[in-house]
Amino acid sequence: MEKKIRLAKIISHFGFCSRRDAEQIIINGGVTLKNNVFKEFTIKESLIKYLKVNGTNLRKSKTRVWCFYKPRGYVCSNSEQFEQKSFFRILPSDFPRVVSIGRLDILSEGLLLLTNNPSLSNFLEKPINSFERNYIVKVFGKINDELPLLVKEGITIKDISYKGLDIKILTKKKNNNFLKISIYEGKNREIRKVLEHFKLQVKTLKRISYGPFFLNELNNSEIKEVNEDTLKNNLKQMKFNDESDSWKI
Repeated sequence: MEKKIRLAKIISHFGFCSRRDAEQIIINGGVTLKNNVFKEFTIKESLIKYLKVNGTNLRKSKTRVWCFYKPRGYVCSNSEQFEQKSFFRILPSDFPRVVSIGRLDILSEGLLLLTNNPSLSNFLEKPINSFERNYIVKVFGKINDELPLLVKEGITIKDISYKGLDIKILTKKKNNNFLKISIYEGKNREIRKVLEHFKLQVKTLKRISYGPFFLNELNNSEIKEVNEDTLKNNLKQMKFNDESDSWKI
């Protein structure tokens, strides 16, 4: 029996819109198959090439990636609750549709990767792939000299297990100090929760790299696209296969 794929996933991965919006387009009759309205939520792979969404053929765009310096005070989400502000407010009005790779909480800053390819976002975020994320963290409190050893093999806090963290103590003052921290999983507020466990209060947290991508000299709120040659090399280094899903045209 021929494999079926969720239609909303296909529409989203072609960069047309989000999965939630795609489902609404299907319900509203905006998807056609061979010029006939198609309202089913799954489709056979062999039929994908005959689809149109709001009269437009689905075409796979080349993968693009941007490095963005997310400032503090912005959330990594399209939705804004209460008085929260989304980082999407900062992007140029004519910026293409993108998804973020990983998240930074509202109080964190630094490198946020953006891409037009949700498959790449999923690939970089999967814990099993263990891509290194590096952070510079300013903390208040007395640092235990044994801290790097205590977290290197992983730690469980309040029944949540965290993979090993690499911590380098950059300064050794009485209270305010800087740490360089590398994580490989990216659980919710991972660094903050681990440091709080050791009675350290995070004052600032800045991501400086994610996998082979670096913040470098980007200024606050600045965005820069990764050039094509660098991106190709990085994707090759990460062993990312953009054609891993056979339904991509």
